[in-house]
Amino acid sequence: MIPLNIKREHIVKAIWEIDLNGIPPRRNSKKFCLIFKGKQYPPKYVLSLANRFVNGEKLDPSEFTGGKETNNFLKKLGFDIAKIFPFDTFVTPISSKKKTFEEIQKHNERCPKCKNTIEIMLKKIYGDVKSNYKFEVSTNVKDYKDIPFYQELKEIFLELQKHRGCEDFIRTPTLPRCDFFVPNPGFILEFDESQHFTLSRKISLQNYPQNLKLGFLYTKWINLCEKINAKDNNPPFRDEQRAWYDTLRDFLPEIKGLESTVRLYSKEMQWCNLNPKNKEDIAKFRELIENRRKRSSSWVATCILQSNGKYSNDERLKVLSQIMDLVVKKMDGDVVILFPGGWYSANEQEARNLYEWVGENVRDMLSKKEENIIICLGIDGRVAQYAKDQIGIAISKKGIEAKGRKFHSAPQEKGHVELAKDHLCKEENKSRFFDLNGRKYFLCACYDSFGIKQKKIPNFGMDVILDLVHGFYPKGEGGSGDVYFAKHGFAGASKEWDCLVFGAAVFFNRKIPERWPSGVYWNQGSKSTQKWRYEDNPIKSQVEFEISIKEGIASVRIYNLR
Repeated sequence: MIPLNIKREHIVKAIWEIDLNGIPPRRNSKKFCLIFKGKQYPPKYVLSLANRFVNGEKLDPSEFTGGKETNNFLKKLGFDIAKIFPFDTFVTPISSKKKTFEEIQKHNERCPKCKNTIEIMLKKIYGDVKSNYKFEVSTNVKDYKDIPFYQELKEIFLELQKHRGCEDFIRTPTLPRCDFFVPNPGFILEFDESQHFTLSRKISLQNYPQNLKLGFLYTKWINLCEKINAKDNNPPFRDEQRAWYDTLRDFLPEIKGLESTVRLYSKEMQWCNLNPKNKEDIAKFRELIENRRKRSSSWVATCILQSNGKYSNDERLKVLSQIMDLVVKKMDGDVVILFPGGWYSANEQEARNLYEWVGENVRDMLSKKEENIIICLGIDGRVAQYAKDQIGIAISKKGIEAKGRKFHSAPQEKGHVELAKDHLCKEENKSRFFDLNGRKYFLCACYDSFGIKQKKIPNFGMDVILDLVHGFYPKGEGGSGDVYFAKHGFAGASKEWDCLVFGAAVFFNRKIPERWPSGVYWNQGSKSTQKWRYEDNPIKSQVEFEISIKEGIASVRIYNLR
């Protein structure tokens, strides 16, 4: 019999352990698999292992049955269960050498069933879907003189010609066929296999205009180009040719009046595991596609303070309102505005005593705006005694969307901060992550970003980390490790989760370092974070401005997430 006190969080922990250590011999499954984040796991072994996290020991497989009993239990906790196809593979059993999931996943990205499954799923959701669809679109850049992005297209074309000196890479007058076209609502979907991720493709992507609408995560695709670095020299200009045709497909919304081009990476999940007859699988695929279609026009604004340390909660509320108004005036689209940790202080009371005041005041400000805005800020409590509170919250027009209590303390804080049990622990029944326009955001309370790296916490679907850092002081007067934080906090977390990291902080009685990065994306492979330099960071802000405030200066940087 399966113990009823096994919850979803215990199943997730068991999955993480399997990702790290593999599956023992004879514990694989022959009929069913648990699908989590595109990966497959044997349901009965997952349950057996999960029992250790709540009841102290693995559950003996003789005490419960696989199949219906196990599958129904896991389904009630919100997990997907699917039948195993003959060619499906699980995580390799435990061996003397532990491997990452990427090393042991060997499913063929050219699997014909994967692409066929995507077509069937698209038809289930949108009805009419045309595969291998031909648009009568010119491949000659000179034919685009009349569209708004002609100069950008021309620059991309010239950069591809310069890359390796292959100037004559266009060999067909019209664009080759697209993978899928969905007439209603009107977008194409491209299924990108590894050969699409080349240095030529990186060059084209880096020259895209900031306001081009994309149905995929721009920085992720650039990073894949650097990581995979595919080469196809048959013919010698094949990489440039493929990059140019992909560019034209991404510009089809401008050329043909379509919606954003959606892209899927062949190896981001095992697509043939999706069951077109399963309503849960259809809903899961629909959410994935719709999220990518909504990825356009999203921004993150980081607020960094240069402060004399003299402020009140009411003054900080006025500053928040002023910055929000300025950000909205400068941007077109939805935005997350990130303020530092300890933005508000409950002094000797618990931080939760400020939740209602902060939530109501910020919600009222946001309700007057047409845009979708999420304000993220930190609240500290009990600052004059032990067991301090350090909380991050996210607020929308609806009120508080997410709360996250610090789960990883700085070395000097041990025993002085009331920590959450782990990064999944809820604060007053609110999780620490939220969604906006198809992206999932994860709140870190200051040193939590170090915890992601040091505890080797696997990414469970987050696209962006938001770190609410408290403050940096002059040397000898307190914590002054702004460079250390950027290297091992921001860059370390980005490296561990392969996602964007944004941070906000206060520089007390010292100038804000001009080059200190408040937005970071790791693209340095296996390089040590110790050797990471600011110039390695590919993320640049699109807009920056400063305003004078009563306690000093507020510096705001706005980043386009594409």
